[in-house]
Amino acid sequence: MRNDDRRTETGPPVGPPWQNDDPSVLRHRLSAELNRALLRAEKQRGHALDRTELAGRLNVSNSSLYAYLNGTTLPGTGVFDSLLTALDVTGAEAGRLGTLRDAAETARRVRAPAARAPKPRSTGQRWPQQLPPHVPGFVGRKAELAWLDGLLETGPAPATRPVAIITVEGTAGVGKTTLAVTWAHHVRDRFRDGQLHVNLRGFAPEEPMDPSEALHGFLQGLGVSAAAIPAHPLAASALLRTLLADRRVLLVLDNARSAEQVRPLLPSGPGSVAIVTSRNRLDGLVVREGARRLALDVLPRYDAHALLAHRIGAERLARETHAAVELVDLCARLPLALSVAAARIAAGPEDAFGHLVAELREAHGRLDVLGFQDMDVDLRSVFDQSYALLPPPAARLFRLLGCHPGPDFDGPACAALLGTVEAPRAQLDTLTTAHLVQQHAPGRYLLHDLLRLYARERAEAGPEGERLAATERLLHHYLESARRADRRLEPWRPHPATSSPAASASPDGNGEAMSWFEAELAVLQALIAQAAVSEGLESYAWQLADALAVYLRRSGRRHQRAAVHALARDAAERAGDRRAWANAARCLGDALSRLHRFDDALELLREVLRTCRTTQDCEGRRAAHLSLVRVHSARGDHKRALPHARLALAMAELTGSPPALADGLTSVAQEEERLGRHTAALEHGRRALELYTRLGHLDGQASMLLCLGRVEQGLGWHGEATEHYVASLVLDRALGDRYREARALDLLADAHAACGRQHRARRLREESLAVFEELHHPDARLVREKLAPPPADGDPVQESDQHSP
Repeated sequence: MRNDDRRTETGPPVGPPWQNDDPSVLRHRLSAELNRALLRAEKQRGHALDRTELAGRLNVSNSSLYAYLNGTTLPGTGVFDSLLTALDVTGAEAGRLGTLRDAAETARRVRAPAARAPKPRSTGQRWPQQLPPHVPGFVGRKAELAWLDGLLETGPAPATRPVAIITVEGTAGVGKTTLAVTWAHHVRDRFRDGQLHVNLRGFAPEEPMDPSEALHGFLQGLGVSAAAIPAHPLAASALLRTLLADRRVLLVLDNARSAEQVRPLLPSGPGSVAIVTSRNRLDGLVVREGARRLALDVLPRYDAHALLAHRIGAERLARETHAAVELVDLCARLPLALSVAAARIAAGPEDAFGHLVAELREAHGRLDVLGFQDMDVDLRSVFDQSYALLPPPAARLFRLLGCHPGPDFDGPACAALLGTVEAPRAQLDTLTTAHLVQQHAPGRYLLHDLLRLYARERAEAGPEGERLAATERLLHHYLESARRADRRLEPWRPHPATSSPAASASPDGNGEAMSWFEAELAVLQALIAQAAVSEGLESYAWQLADALAVYLRRSGRRHQRAAVHALARDAAERAGDRRAWANAARCLGDALSRLHRFDDALELLREVLRTCRTTQDCEGRRAAHLSLVRVHSARGDHKRALPHARLALAMAELTGSPPALADGLTSVAQEEERLGRHTAALEHGRRALELYTRLGHLDGQASMLLCLGRVEQGLGWHGEATEHYVASLVLDRALGDRYREARALDLLADAHAACGRQHRARRLREESLAVFEELHHPDARLVREKLAPPPADGDPVQESDQHSP
């Protein structure tokens, strides 16, 4: 009869089948199964198996083998496993026979009077109540507690539901034990037969607890005398399952290192629940035992504030609003760090809050400030315990991640840190299993700030030169990757050659390149900031900024653009490279102009011109004149802009460079159009468009098409202007140039409005406004002013509207 069928119409389950069987019956049932397996093996081989040879393979006597096959003696677990292997018994059948052997062994031991389960319930007798003290004032984790409650409230009735195994996993200090103990106290009344608890010491400085020791404690807690506890771990585990078979018991298995350490302690009855906490990911329990996994992350911001309020008082926290926000970030929202910080504040004077926050700002010593003499709450010691268990290759990757300044990273970046071509998937899996690294998106990983600081400490204490070499490899990897992506954005422009093989595939086309920059933007910004202040690595700052420039311009990230080029300029100045300084300063001037900081931009660009003259950098001078055109034009001073445009064109004509000629012609045409000189602008614009088209320069084509549209609109040629605006809009969207897309929509709206198509003009204007507002661009105000009240419902719409974008 199957276990799940052992229930009468009116009564409770009668227990596992061996509880009502004589041990000899089970031994003979096992012998019958073994003989059937022997016959199948002989049939598959086509001949009888030599019993003497089989006994020799098992390292037992012939008489012992016959005793096993006759059911007079029960084989030990080692011999039994060897016998199954010799008979080619595998998979589910091997598991079933193993269970039957364990049942026979357990039945033999349970028959001994001293090993019988205690009878409920004599006067004064209580079932075990081993839970640690309830954590007072527990806050947060409402979603997690609700999820745990849901595991008890759904499905069949508790008495018949299969045993629930729950793993609570997460990094050190994230509050796994606190959550498990809090929930256990919350639901203890549902487990009428008691609660068992053990700290398995999986990550303690001493050796982890052997499962046999935990079994011994559980069995004694359930009333088994020490003399009756089986010496063999498998037998003790079987006895535990027997005693729990008909009971409803909650087991809290805290600080487990592995599934193997936990497995002998798991119940098999339908009413019990085991909740297991671990810093490691216990995949084995999920796959084999069907455990439900709860992965804990750091606290949400509001829960972190609630924890501080409980520990130091809501009134005091309210007086330190800004400091509290900073403290939550400095503690990475890690419960243990927040609790340590709160304890320091609560024990200190009135100004302890601000003083602690100031100390924590010094990132290098943050782990010292968050330390205590008690090792179980000292953050560095807690991290040490996890790090010490890592195999050497994973430990090396973890400490080198301290050289990575970005918020997240991918496999190729890890390969660069290690100096390998292939991504270190095995090491990454080890670190994610240990919850030292979190995979927050497919292929992308992160570790919270305090773990990053700890990794940096480990890198600094590592082999001499390891950290510097890894940092340079990382910078080189991102520079090569950024250049490959930048080449996809502007394939028509000359690019520096890449020198190393890519650890990951290069972006395929403009769209993938823009997506790559989007994913890596924060990392690239952090790397530029790191390189800018690292002696000997400053050149990476301005090279990375160059590779990032087109993406920042097209995506409309005006503030990030200025910040990146400011870092590049400062790095070049620190390194004493005047040409690099002039290029970075010119790019910064362009960025400041986009922020309408015209005076700062002009002052900087004039200094760039002086530097280029000193260094005899003719190309730098030409580029600086074009930047001055943009600044003067942006502030509406087109008369000052045009001479710089003509100078840039004249310098391009001297070199004969087609891209430089096209840029110069464009600059002249744009300023002539803005001064109302439409005929001259049309001539220069058509020449520029022809050059850009010949070069395959899509960026230049899109810009020139807008200029020609404005010229044609000034001449009253609205149809031609509309066609050019539409063509530019198509290119802008393909290139991902958000600013110019908004400009094209606005100009296209002007053309439709000039032709009386007010409905179409308004719709295009609203699209333009949406893009400008998304970019937080000041031109949104100009478009907003153009938007007139919506036309009346009866206002006719011309047919040509239907064919306009």
